Amino acid sequence: MIILAITGGNAPDRTHSFNFDYSYWSFNKNDSNFASQQQVYQDLGVEMLDHAFEGYNVCIFAYGQTGSGKSYTMMGKPNDENEMGIIPRLCNHLFQKIHDNLDLNLKYSVEVSYMEIYC
Repeated sequence: MIILAITGGNAPDRTHSFNFDYSYWSFNKNDSNFASQQQVYQDLGVEMLDHAFEGYNVCIFAYGQTGSGKSYTMMGKPNDENEMGIIPRLCNHLFQKIHDNLDLNLKYSVEVSYMEIYC
């Protein structure tokens, strides 16, 4: 949880609380707190894929300041398997799970949407 206190000026003092499940450090690969693309996928993507296989619609939404790493987190670095983002990792994992299924009566329909908005 992050607690932000706003004080001073003409506005009344206010406090805001922000909850989050994960916070990642990805600036320096040599830092002990560094979170790799694989770690981010393990924390977020695997759970979403599990929910999809349970029959739920799932959505991963990246929001933030320009240059903060949203596109990199979602797509990764082209042509570098170690730097793949959530989307290519999730797609690989999705089709691997479908391929590994042994129930011949089970049929799959996969629909994927991806959108980036720049303002």
